[in-house]
Amino acid sequence: MAFQPPEPSADELEDAVRRRSLASKAAWHREQASLPLSRKVAILLALQRQDLPLIALGRPLRPWERPWEIEP
Repeated sequence: MAFQPPEPSADELEDAVRRRSLASKAAWHREQASLPLSRKVAILLALQRQDLPLIALGRPLRPWERPWEIEP
């Protein structure tokens, strides 16, 4: 009979998933930080265009929340 290592516990599996998730998130943040400013602004404007209509469904947008009609 061949040697079989013991099965990892649920806590060990959870820790491994958490470590992998945190490493992936850190890599994503490094990638985002290295983007040029024009790309960061474009991403911000795209996210605002997605988010503000959802906010407007629940209440009127405040003056500072209204998006600018600009393209980076």
